Amino acid sequence: MGVRSFGYSAQVRPFLWVFLVLTPLEILLVDLLVPWFWLRAVLLVFGLLSGLLLGWMLWMLYKFKHEIDDEHLWLRYAREFEYRIPLAAIESVTQGMTSWSLNKTRSVVDGTLVLEISNSTNVSVRLNEPQEIDLGRRGVHEVTKIEFWTDSPDEMVRALRK
Repeated sequence: MGVRSFGYSAQVRPFLWVFLVLTPLEILLVDLLVPWFWLRAVLLVFGLLSGLLLGWMLWMLYKFKHEIDDEHLWLRYAREFEYRIPLAAIESVTQGMTSWSLNKTRSVVDGTLVLEISNSTNVSVRLNEPQEIDLGRRGVHEVTKIEFWTDSPDEMVRALRK
């Protein structure tokens, strides 16, 4: 089967591009409006850093996508996290939009790992055996279900059902 990649950032990428395009305009306006050289220099550094961070985030969202290989489903969000779920542990896969208001890219709610993008998920994976998920400072949790967002839920569901 090989490795298949699935993006998840189509909802947030336009906003990042808008800010990336506006950053040079912001730097120019600050240079024209602020009379003190030392403050202009400090704000220029911050503006350049913010442009670099936005560019880095766009690249990370593009490079680190969800993937399915012959043995695992890899769920990612940039370099923030990466979860490996054995395909053998997947009992069922369904597609459907679910709204959340967790305001976190990853959370565990009642045994469900929620990987939301813009407060939504569109693929649900039920596991036939609990998997341990490490949320860093929020601890290790056992999950029996995973809900996540992908830009192409139809293709993801088809690939997981094979």
